Amino acid sequence: MKFRVFLGLFASLLKILAVLMLVPGAVAAYYSETGGVIAFALTSLLTLVTAIVLMRLSTKEEPGVKEAFALVSLGWLGAAFFGAMPYVFLGTSLIDGLFESMSAFTTTGSSILTESNAQGYWIINSTLAAGSLSHHIELGLRSLAANSSMLQISSSPDKSYMGLLFWRSFAQWLGGMGIILLFVAILPRLGVAGRQLYRAEVPGPDKDTLTPRIKQTARVLWVVYILLTAAEIVLLYLAKMPLFDSLCNTFASMATGGFSPQASSIMAYGSWKIDAIITLFCFLAGANFALHYKTLSSDRKALFRDPEFRFYSLILLAATAAIVLWGGLEGDIFRKIQLAGFHVVSIMTTTGFATTDFDQWTAAAKSILLLLMIIGACAGSTGGAIKVVRILLVLKSGYRELRHVLHPKAVIPLRLGSISVKDEMLRPSNIFVAMYIIIFAQASLLLAIISYHDPRMTIETVLSAVAATLGNVGPGLGMVGPTLSFAEIHPAGKMLLFLCMWIGRLEIVTALVMLVPEFWKK
Repeated sequence: MKFRVFLGLFASLLKILAVLMLVPGAVAAYYSETGGVIAFALTSLLTLVTAIVLMRLSTKEEPGVKEAFALVSLGWLGAAFFGAMPYVFLGTSLIDGLFESMSAFTTTGSSILTESNAQGYWIINSTLAAGSLSHHIELGLRSLAANSSMLQISSSPDKSYMGLLFWRSFAQWLGGMGIILLFVAILPRLGVAGRQLYRAEVPGPDKDTLTPRIKQTARVLWVVYILLTAAEIVLLYLAKMPLFDSLCNTFASMATGGFSPQASSIMAYGSWKIDAIITLFCFLAGANFALHYKTLSSDRKALFRDPEFRFYSLILLAATAAIVLWGGLEGDIFRKIQLAGFHVVSIMTTTGFATTDFDQWTAAAKSILLLLMIIGACAGSTGGAIKVVRILLVLKSGYRELRHVLHPKAVIPLRLGSISVKDEMLRPSNIFVAMYIIIFAQASLLLAIISYHDPRMTIETVLSAVAATLGNVGPGLGMVGPTLSFAEIHPAGKMLLFLCMWIGRLEIVTALVMLVPEFWKK
């Protein structure tokens, strides 16, 4: 790999991130959160200075395949690191800040926050906030402004964190369609690297582009994403959700991320209309965005003709019916359908929103949700986990092998709808599923060993914590259930789950390719 060429790409990505940091900073200023303004100003400045230094160390050469893979892999780590700084400056530990930031960018939604204010919004612990760098700078500014009537700065930490809460959801929205895809869409020509960046960033086995030019494809996907985002914001606001909450919850649902500004998630609003709107848009976000574009631009039946989308819909319907029947849900049949449907869509699309504590449901219902965490949404969506199309290909591949047992000499094609699936596509898909299961098992074992001293870390908690982070889902079961958080997991366990989120978002291969010695050779 040409390291100095990579530095130039990485520096350009950091410049974009430094500018984007000003948006939550402006939100903090609007809500008069001095600490938040300081945290985001410092982070933006730190990110920009780092970008300038790296740019000076770089060389202007045509990036290749290795540099593209390095940018995707290390770009997400870099975004998570600099994205964690506002949390750290406002009082969290570095490990907690990294966990929360990676959870945001990878659209996981697992959180370490534990406290809320009187309005129900997440806040940072007041003791931690009082010792934060941002607050110490506030106090310094206050002493300087003691004789000035122009500056009015509080001597206590911020009582709200609207800027930080906006950043959590905004980072999820950026990570949903992909920060690297945004990079491809707005930067000048990247040559061969642009196509490789696209292929490494877009989830799922099918990497076909919508247009001949990668930049145009990236822009098309972002346009569809923005249009759906705008539509959901309007509908939630019309359904009486406050504008700030509408923005944050839309960012989180379109990214299938699940970071709500409210500590009690969507149950805070107590509205079936809001539940229905979020269910619809999570369902759409869990489908292939290339199909959304085709549906909007040319082929109105593109979604319904797609075998993956039909299988995705079938799984959602079957899981909802099973939980209604055997989930032990309370209420009449309509309430049961509402609860089951919302959480099945939320979990399978890897969003992670909740309107009730599903950890109190029956073992049958929780087993279904755990399986949905592993299956995930469609390829080309903002969802995570294995992806429906890979599950479909494994099932079809298994059925073909059974037929081969009966007809050893027969040539049996494997078809996905009207498309004949070649072995070149089937092999990496099956290998991915096998690697996913192996990593899931290894991470579960490691987390259990790390947490051996904590009796609350039951097998249910361990398996669901790994499934929720590797699949970028969010909440798990037991100690990491929808009404709890990941705050009390051992720091080493948090860093393990941090890596699970990163590997899961990069769909394993893009992350692990850097372990191959040849990758680092020029």
